[in-house]
Amino acid sequence: MATAEVAPPERKQWSNPVEFFLTLVAFAVGLGNVWRFPYLCFKNGGGAFLIPYTLMLIFIGAPVFYLELTLGQFTSSGPLAVWKVNPLLRGIGYASLATNCFLALYYNVLIAYCFYYLVASFQMIVPWSTCGNWWNTALCTDQATLANLSRTDLALMKNMTSSPSEEYFYRRVLQISSGVDNVDGIVTHLVVALAVAWLICFLALSKGVQSLGKIAYFTALFPYVMLTVLIIRGATLSGAIEGVKFYMGTVNLTVLKSPSVWKEACTQVFYALSCCSGGLIAMASFNDFNNNVYRDTISICLVTWFTSIFGGFAIFTVLGHMATKMGVSVADVAKGGPGLAFVVFPEGLSMMPFAPLWCVLFFLMMCTLGFGSEFSIMETVMASIIDEFKTYLNTPKKIIIFRFTISFVFFLLGLSMVTRGGLYVLNIIDQYLGGFPWLIIGVVELYCIGWVYGVDNFCDDIALMLGEERRPEVTLDDYTYPSWALTLGWLVVILCLGWIPYIFLAEICGRGTWGIIKEARLPHVEWGPARDEHRQLSIRYANTVDPKKLSMQTLSTIDTGDSYDLDRAAIEIIAASPKLFVKRLSDVSSARF
Repeated sequence: MATAEVAPPERKQWSNPVEFFLTLVAFAVGLGNVWRFPYLCFKNGGGAFLIPYTLMLIFIGAPVFYLELTLGQFTSSGPLAVWKVNPLLRGIGYASLATNCFLALYYNVLIAYCFYYLVASFQMIVPWSTCGNWWNTALCTDQATLANLSRTDLALMKNMTSSPSEEYFYRRVLQISSGVDNVDGIVTHLVVALAVAWLICFLALSKGVQSLGKIAYFTALFPYVMLTVLIIRGATLSGAIEGVKFYMGTVNLTVLKSPSVWKEACTQVFYALSCCSGGLIAMASFNDFNNNVYRDTISICLVTWFTSIFGGFAIFTVLGHMATKMGVSVADVAKGGPGLAFVVFPEGLSMMPFAPLWCVLFFLMMCTLGFGSEFSIMETVMASIIDEFKTYLNTPKKIIIFRFTISFVFFLLGLSMVTRGGLYVLNIIDQYLGGFPWLIIGVVELYCIGWVYGVDNFCDDIALMLGEERRPEVTLDDYTYPSWALTLGWLVVILCLGWIPYIFLAEICGRGTWGIIKEARLPHVEWGPARDEHRQLSIRYANTVDPKKLSMQTLSTIDTGDSYDLDRAAIEIIAASPKLFVKRLSDVSSARF
C-alpha cells in the first residue's frame, strides 16, 4: 500500500505584533550603529552629516523599507517565493539571499571576536591595557609611558610605537599573518568562539519565529540599557565634552557639496534599515495579513535614526576621555569599523576606573547587538529555503535537522575567516558586499514593482491588505461623475504621454525595425561635452571638432606622460610640445566622480 504524502506544516506566525516590532528593531539596529555611523558623522562634517542621512532615510530608506514589509506581509512568502510577482526577475530574491549568506558568515565571525573579548574581560587587569606579555613587541608603549611625554614627543613617536590594545587584537586575538595569500593555519580560540556563536544561533532559531520572537525581548531592549549606562558613565569622565564636540558639536556644511558624503549617507541608511537583504520580506511574511505595516515602518525608521545618534554619544564620550588622558586630539584616536570596537574603544575603557566591569558590559552589549541581527539574517536564509522545499521539509523533525545542518555548514564556511589570514578575507567581503549590491538590488526591486507590476496594482494590494478604499470615485461637491465621463480624464493623459510610443513606432516603421533599434541604441553624434575644447579631451568626441580651438583652460589639464592615439589635427598640436599629453579618462581617479 502506498504511503500517504505528508502535507507541509502550516506557516507559523508571530505570537503578537510586539514580537515582530522588537525583532525588526534587533535586526535593523546592529554592530554598524555602534562603530560605523558615529565615525561617518565625525568624518563627514559632524552634525552636518545628519542632513543627508535624514533626507536619505526619508526619501529612499523608508519607502524601500515599506515596500519590502508590504511585499512580505501581502504574500506571506519569503524573499524567493515573493518574486512570483514577476518570474523573469526572480533573480532579485536569489541575489538578496546570496548577500544574506555572505553577511551571516562574517557577522558571526565578528560576534566570535566579541565573545573572546567578553571572556577575556573577566580579569582584574584587562590584558589589552599592558605591555610585557608574550604577544607584545618592543614597540609596545602603554598609557603610563605616553602620559609622561610632551605633545612634541608624542607627535614624533606616533608612527614608531604601537598601543597594547592594537597588539592584543592583531597579535594575540587574530595572530594575523602577512597577507591574504598566507593563511598560516586556524586560530584555535577563535574556532571555539565561532562554534559557540553558531550553536547559540541554532538554538535560538530551532523553532523559527516562535523562538526568535521571544528572544527579541532581550536582544532588542538590552542594548539600549547598556548604551544608556555607558552614556551616563561616559558623561562623568574628564574630556567627555571634547569627544561630543568632535562628534556633533562641529557643523561643517561645506561637506554637503561632496557627492561622496551623500553616497555614504545613502549606504548607511541601507545598512541601518537592513534593506534589500531579503530579511524584511522574510520577517514581514510571518505577520497577520491585516497588520498595520505603515505604522511599523514609521516606528522602525524613527528608532533606527535615534539609535544611530544615541550610540555615538556612548562612543565619543569615552574617546574624548581617552584623548584627554593621552594629550592628543580626538581626531588622533577616532577610527571606524572593527578597529573602533576592538582596538580604540577597549583601550579607552581600560583607562576608566573599574575597567573590567565596563569592558564586560560593553562586549556583552556588542554580542547582543550582533546576535539580534544574526538571528534575523539566518532565519531569512533558513525560512527561504524551507519555503522552496516545503514538500520535502514537511515535518518538525526534518526542519530541525535542516536548521542544524545549515548552521553547521555555515560554521565550516566561516573557518576561512578565523585563520591567521582570516581578517583579510573578512575585510574584502565586507568592502565589496557593503552597500553596492544592496543599492543595485533596491533599484531593480523598485523597477519591478513600480514599472513592471505597476504602482496602481501595488497600491490596490496595500488597500486590500489594510482594508482601505484605494480608488475613490471622482466627484465635484455632491456630484458623482458617470463612468463614461472619466474617459475624458484618461484622454488628457493619453494626449500627454502618447507621444512617447507614437514617435517610437513612427521611427521603426519609417526606417525598419532592426536597423532603427541598432542605430538608436547608440548615442547621437552630438552627444558629449558641449564645448569643443572639452570634446578634444577624448578621441570619442574629437573627430568632429577642430582641435586648434583649444583654450588655455583646456591646456591647463594637460600633463606629462605617455600620449595616446588622437586624430591627425590633435597630434599636430601636441607635436609642438612633445612633453605634453591629454590625460586619458582611465587615468583619472574614480573618486573624483
